[in-house]
Amino acid sequence: MHKIEMNDFLLVINQNNVITSIFPSDSDFSDLQDKKIETIFNTESLDQFNDFLKKMNQNQTAFHHHLIIEHSNQTHDCYLNGFKDGDTRLIFVLFNTATDEEILKKIMRLNSQQLNELRIIRKDFQVQDTKIYEEISKLNSELLNSKRTIEKQNAELQRYNLLLKHMSMEDSLTGSYNRRYFYDYMKEKFLSSQIYVFHSLTMIDFNDFKKVNDQFGHDAGDRLLIMFVKLTKDIIKGKGEIFRIGGDEFIIVLTDTNLDESFSRIKLIENAFSSNSAVASISYGIVLFNESELNHEFDLTNLVNKADELMYIEKKHSKNF
Repeated sequence: MHKIEMNDFLLVINQNNVITSIFPSDSDFSDLQDKKIETIFNTESLDQFNDFLKKMNQNQTAFHHHLIIEHSNQTHDCYLNGFKDGDTRLIFVLFNTATDEEILKKIMRLNSQQLNELRIIRKDFQVQDTKIYEEISKLNSELLNSKRTIEKQNAELQRYNLLLKHMSMEDSLTGSYNRRYFYDYMKEKFLSSQIYVFHSLTMIDFNDFKKVNDQFGHDAGDRLLIMFVKLTKDIIKGKGEIFRIGGDEFIIVLTDTNLDESFSRIKLIENAFSSNSAVASISYGIVLFNESELNHEFDLTNLVNKADELMYIEKKHSKNF
């Protein structure tokens, strides 16, 4: 097969891809009348033609699709340009075409009868395009409103998630961190770290807290817990965190510190609490730990147990006096 130069022509095909009209009537391809258009494409070009039809069906128009057609044992480079009107499709087969301007000129040079029909079709397309544009504008407006609604809902969801996260971390009564977050905090901040830095963990338990509840009521006990957390936060601000482990038990973690500094801060907390409570006091046990040595969860458990033991030794000692 070999390529020769051909004249442009127009095909009219129906919904079954059968060629119902060919213009001009003396075209070299006039013998294709009433045949399926797929017969002029090889396998590779057929896939490209199907893509061309798909775009024309979706958009009503498709322009400048380069294909190779086969006819009478000859191959021809061409460009397909199409318009869809209902079930009828007009396909302009143009040769030696490089630019959109050339496409337009060649289409306009086709016979006057088809040009008039084309103008009518284009007028209909303009009406359709206007309707399509209106529908698209309406859809875009709806999508924009939906986007704003979704963004608003996402913002609210993020706020709710932050609130839930905050609630999962915080003790609802005192505003300190809770027991569950204590373990998450320690694992995230210290576990498996290789930094050689010392920190301290202090276990605190109230003395005679039951007397406060029995003599003044549970509301008074709650106020005492809230007051303790508040004054502790003020004293350790920027240096550590306080966690309510349960009831009147708390853990204070001080970072980048030593035993003397930790003792001084806990003593400030003890004195401040004593000045605000005539009945209850606190007992505590302080443990210094190196961050690089805290490698497993059982290390954390042992650390808490050690501070707990020291706290109970002090509690027992204070009761003997």
